[in-house]
Amino acid sequence: MTRTGEAVEPTSVVQVRIDSQVPHLDRPFDYLVPASLTESVEVGSRVRVRFAGRLMTAYVVATDVTTDHPGELRPIERAMGPEPVLTDDTLKLVQAVAERWAGTFSDVVRSAVPPRHARAEKVNVSACTWRSNSGDSESGGSESGDGDVGDAAWSGYGAGPALLRRLAEPGSAEPIRAVWSLAPATDWSNDVAGLARAVTSMETGSVIVVVPDAADVDRVLAAIPEAVTARAVATLTADMGPERRYREFVRILRGGVRIVVGTRGSVFAPVPDLRLIVVWDDGDDSLVDPQAPYWNARDVAALRSHLSGCSLVVGSASRTVVTQQWCETGWAKSVVPSKETVSSRAPKVRAITEQDEARDPAAAAARMPHTAWVAARAGVADGPVLVQVARKGYVPALACQDCRTPARCSCGGPLMIRGRSGTPACSWCGAIHGSWSCSQCQGARLRAMAVGAERTVEEIGRAFPEVPVISSHGEHRLLTVGRDPAVVVATVGAEPVADGGYRAVLLLDARTHLSRPSLNAQEEAARRWFSAASLAAPGATVVISADNALSAVQALVRWDAPWLASRELQERESASLPPATRMAALVGSGEDIRSVAQRIRTPHRLLGPLPDPTRHDQDRQRGLVVVDRREGPSLSRELRAITATRSAESKGRPVHVHMDPRSI
Repeated sequence: MTRTGEAVEPTSVVQVRIDSQVPHLDRPFDYLVPASLTESVEVGSRVRVRFAGRLMTAYVVATDVTTDHPGELRPIERAMGPEPVLTDDTLKLVQAVAERWAGTFSDVVRSAVPPRHARAEKVNVSACTWRSNSGDSESGGSESGDGDVGDAAWSGYGAGPALLRRLAEPGSAEPIRAVWSLAPATDWSNDVAGLARAVTSMETGSVIVVVPDAADVDRVLAAIPEAVTARAVATLTADMGPERRYREFVRILRGGVRIVVGTRGSVFAPVPDLRLIVVWDDGDDSLVDPQAPYWNARDVAALRSHLSGCSLVVGSASRTVVTQQWCETGWAKSVVPSKETVSSRAPKVRAITEQDEARDPAAAAARMPHTAWVAARAGVADGPVLVQVARKGYVPALACQDCRTPARCSCGGPLMIRGRSGTPACSWCGAIHGSWSCSQCQGARLRAMAVGAERTVEEIGRAFPEVPVISSHGEHRLLTVGRDPAVVVATVGAEPVADGGYRAVLLLDARTHLSRPSLNAQEEAARRWFSAASLAAPGATVVISADNALSAVQALVRWDAPWLASRELQERESASLPPATRMAALVGSGEDIRSVAQRIRTPHRLLGPLPDPTRHDQDRQRGLVVVDRREGPSLSRELRAITATRSAESKGRPVHVHMDPRSI
């Protein structure tokens, strides 16, 4: 504002998005840019503005706009930081993700841009000129020039060498989209390193590698030591401190690296000249943001590939139904191990057969059948043996011996046994239940519904008294083990890598994996089994405690995960289940869910509402809105608009929207 008689400062008008999670505020607002801030405010800048009497953070999304605001515009108070934190690429991606998952701009931008740390902005960053084909023999790079990567990591795949050659070609017109299933006895991090080296063998071009957790980040970094030494790599993980995370973000933003390795949020990394995104283990739940709007890093990577034209490679030990659909519709190409690779390196998988049951009638029900004990004894004589279990703890779940009703405390928590004492205790409130009785049949005897890693370690220790028994789980996760004889008992996802591979792998609790009440139960079981079996040495024995006739077991025996995914996809298409259809889970009161569903104009079906199985609050219900896959974008836009309208009207209680929920 200026006083009468003073010169008026020239100003321009910009549009900003307020950093607010209130749905009806999820729209652009016009603000003036004072002449003093003209040089520091541009698209992507983070600024402070006065909104509804409060000073709030906002992001500039458009400049030099013509406002239609009838009143007087407020000026931007100040700019936050010396440069835009959203590039054109990431700004479009944030807006597209918010629309795709029916969320708000603020919900998504918090994942794309970490909180500002002023001291981290002072880091000096120079443009990264490192190339992977610099002649360093450790890099696997080539000395013969561009386009010849010289990395043999992908020689075990039928289309592997061609994939690397295309990635190393400068100026490729069409983006590459590939889905790869891991070859047996193969370190996936070396495959990822081969992809990164192919792209960085050119003078320009950057790579983003997205993995489920920090331990996987470390494995990728260990596979590209030459890039780490040259400081050509940045890492982005959730467990970083605020200053370190923002410092890495600034290095990426200023072009100081060519490779970004991180967990799910790194899919938004503002790398210049992005050529390739690699997503590993896309079926892992860790790649799904647990906060609204619950985006999946794999699908965000696919969306970014579509928007920016960069290449995309998604890999897994097995194959998810979603990526199999990509392959069958022609959007992506399938990359699988060659027949020669499977023949020479695949493990020998043994499952429970009719002959096993005839020889040992208890084999079908035994947690560790006779076949597994034989394989363990033979394997441990030559090196380490891996035992995969479903859960940690001693006896993590109990039930009534007579009627099989799950044993619960008066607070509703499940009972468990924490150690050798054998005294049941509540896993929620910790109450001791020395004298328990079943609420259904009044029985007083308990049975184990599941056996945990600690009990398994104890049992194996008695069976192999002369062999070290090593435990690996979430709180005490080992990354590697040596070649010496040992039995490694690990929970799912915590299996360490053995030097030279495991001499035997025992997959216990297989029936537990398959019996989970989830649409993805078979897909998840296959992912867990293939991941563990890939750690076996070539030709080693893998024993799985499940029926040999099961489709998932047959896929493991033949090392053919795409076949299983294709079969599962056909079944879902016939039943009109995702990904053949699109779904939105609406969580709230039954009345509010029906109110939202009535406003939807896109042709749909409403399933429910019913009590939400993921919550203990009986007042919270969940309804599933099902539409044809082609109507998915329309449903997302409508739900986003309906949420904003209900928020502005202040009618009813909030209804949380979860597009494409993994659990239905």
